[in-house]
Amino acid sequence: MLWNLEKLEQERLDLIEVITALRRVERLSKTDRTSIFEEITAHMGRLSELDAEKLRIQSALDAV
Repeated sequence: MLWNLEKLEQERLDLIEVITALRRVERLSKTDRTSIFEEITAHMGRLSELDAEKLRIQSALDAV
């Protein structure tokens, strides 16, 4: 289970990098900002899911 927690944390960090890069692109883009915003929104949703899963695993580990 600890391995899953580490994997989730790495995926979370990767998503944060992607979101940060997309925000830069969005700021600099003169066209197609809507699709970039939609990508950011999708990644933010996944980030929320990862945070919830990480919390669930941490709670399970704490209960042991």
